This record gives sequence, structure tokens and C-alpha cells, in this order.
Amino acid sequence: MSLAEKREASFSLTPMMIEEDAALRNGSRGLSGQWADAAAVRPRTTERHITVHKRLVLGFAISILALLVVTMIAVLLSVRIEECSSSSSSGGGDADGPAGRAGNRSVPAGGAAASAGSARRNHPSAGEPPGRGGVESEAPGGEEAAAEEEEWQRRREQPPWTQLRLPGHLRPLHYNLMLSAFMENFTFSGEVNVQIECLNATRYIVLHAHRMHVEAARVAEDRLAGALRVSSFFLYPQTQVFVVVLNRSLEAHRSYNLKIIYSAPIENELLGFFRSSYVLYGERRFLAVTQFSPTHARKAFPCFDEPIYKATFKISIKHQATYLSLSNMPVETSVFEEDGWVTDHFSQTPLMSTYYLAWAVCNFTYRETTTKNGVLIRLYARPDAIRRGSGDYALNITRRLVEFYEDYFKVPYSLPKLGKLVERN
Repeated sequence: MSLAEKREASFSLTPMMIEEDAALRNGSRGLSGQWADAAAVRPRTTERHITVHKRLVLGFAISILALLVVTMIAVLLSVRIEECSSSSSSGGGDADGPAGRAGNRSVPAGGAAASAGSARRNHPSAGEPPGRGGVESEAPGGEEAAAEEEEWQRRREQPPWTQLRLPGHLRPLHYNLMLSAFMENFTFSGEVNVQIECLNATRYIVLHAHRMHVEAARVAEDRLAGALRVSSFFLYPQTQVFVVVLNRSLEAHRSYNLKIIYSAPIENELLGFFRSSYVLYGERRFLAVTQFSPTHARKAFPCFDEPIYKATFKISIKHQATYLSLSNMPVETSVFEEDGWVTDHFSQTPLMSTYYLAWAVCNFTYRETTTKNGVLIRLYARPDAIRRGSGDYALNITRRLVEFYEDYFKVPYSLPKLGKLVERN
């Protein structure tokens, strides 16, 4: 190519280059003309933001509405399916029986009454067991209904102490418990006075008690009316209950006092009221503590040992002066006797279930601290462990946890003190 032709070609490209350069300078991403206007970035205005948000909200509302519609359709379909299945099951038993073949033969005059009786049998009235009815059915399902009726009648005739759950005729209001712990032979004796409310009239007082010897049981309506005559009382180990049989029924909506005197061993297992030991300076020492959760309070004292039965508790523990006693509440008074025994009377607890109750008889020492809201926290452990400071971390972290949860939940700790007992088991 000659020099003149090259110069002519370079001059022909110059206008295009100038146009592209202008487009770049105008912010159209290298495009010219109408394409540059189409590709330009639209400004972000408030109206555009509002429009976008409206579309998002509308889409969310439509999705919620669709979900509700689908849920309603599913519920209606499930109800319809249940109705169809129940109607087919109720009618299926008689469809092949004599009543189901009524169209193939003449119906006697008593057919209407029989049908009514069958309807009553399939839909028993209130208070009747399943399968009971005014007229016996000759359908193949009659045997099953008779078996159900027999089972219902058998359960109805069973005595209340054979059931796994308490009858529910009585409700405890308050326990007054007095214990005497004998650490030499690992036994204890107790006297419990339970204030109960009768919800339904009954001749039987049924409550939990297990692995103990009951010496006496008395029932009184109030101080003026005096004691009610007790016909008999006995332990029923199969369901771990204690039964008091009265000569006459307790009246509904009235309060009574039940007094039981008993004795029991301090067990060697880690449930109920049990014993443990440790070695200090070459000497083996013993302590007795409780573990009632979930259903082991019945091994320490007769009680309504189900979580639904909540009551208040007031405990007194008699022990040798070389020991100390602990419980949920602080000691109100301590009575020292001449024979080297001490009786500690504790404050009344708030309303709670039996498995929350706890006590201990030991010769531990303690370290204590106080939260910023005045809750006294004590940690009890072996004397040598306390001297070494082994419980300081647990004590300090407990104080910080109590303060944290009080601030977090905005609920103060409900008891005047908190005690922790370190036991090797």
C-alpha cells in the first residue's frame, strides 16, 4: 500500500474514534446514540425505593395468604377423611350382620327398636364405658364390646391403692415434718402432720410411702371435732403407697389433719435419705443427705409424691451436737438438750413439690459470700477442702451466676439463702 493510501485510511477512522471518545466522556460506557441513552444508570430516587418496598410487601402478603389457604384446605380434607373413616368403621361391623342384610329379607316389627338399641350401643351416653348400650348387639363386634365392658368394670372395682397414680380425692396443703437422725446405726424416726383437703368423698387416704415402718396413723377433722376413727392402715409395696382406711367417709371440701409416726433406715444407695462417708486424718466420717428427684421423697417421709401436688413444708431435725443440719430454708431456732442433742427448726418453705425438698446431717464446714441483692450463698464441704480453698471457685461462680440471672430475667432469687453441699458421690 502506498503512503497516500495509508494516510487516507487513517483519516477515515478519525471521526469514529472521536465519537467513541465522546461517548466515554459522557458516561455511556462506550456506546453511542440511542444505545447510550438506554444503558444509562437510572437515578435512585425515594419514589423508586417506595415502589420496590411496596412490591416486596405485596409479594410477602400474597405468599402468606396462599399458605393460609393451603393450610385450611389441608385441615378440611383431614376432617373429611376422619369423618369418612369413622362412619365406615361404625357401620362396617353391622353391614355384614343381620341388620346389614335387612334389604334382602323382611324387617320384623321390632326392627326399629333394635336399630335404636344398636345406635345407643355404638354411641354410649356419658358415664358409660365403651361398648355399653341398652340392647345387646348380635353383630360380630359384640364380643369386643363385651370385653371392653368387662375391663372397664374390673378397673372400676379395683381398690384405689392398686393404681399407679394417686386417686386424686385428696390434696395436701402443708407438711409439718419432725425427724430424728441416729448416725450410729444409720436409722431415723419421723413424725409427719399433713394438712389435707378432701376434694371428693372417700373412706381411703392413699399417699406414697416406701421402705419404712409405720407405727401409728391418726386422722382429725379439726381441733374441736377431734379424731376420726381409723379402721386400719397398711403399706402396699407394689405401688409404694400407704393406705389409711376410715370408718366413715371424709366429706368433700373440708380440711383434715393426718398424723403418721414412722421409722426407716438411712439407705446406702444414692436415693431418698441416704448416707455417705469420707476420710479425714485417717478417720472415716459419715453424713446423711437427700436425693428426692424424681420420685424418692416417699422413702424419707409419707407424702403425696407426685409433682402436681404442691404444698408448703416446715421441718425440724434432731441430731447429735457434733453434727449440723441443713435444709432449703434457714434455721429459725436451735434447741440444745442436756444429753448432747440439738433440734434445729427451719423456716417454712414456699409452695413447691416434694422432690424440691432437701436436707442433710453432716459435720462439714463452709465458706460464704453474698450477692449484690443480699442473697447469702454458702458452700459446705470437708474441713480440709475448705481450708485448702478448693471451693472458692465454685462459690464465686455461683454468686456471679445468681447475679447474672437476676439481671437477665428481671426476677429476684425467691429464697433468702442458697446452699451448696459438696459430697463425693
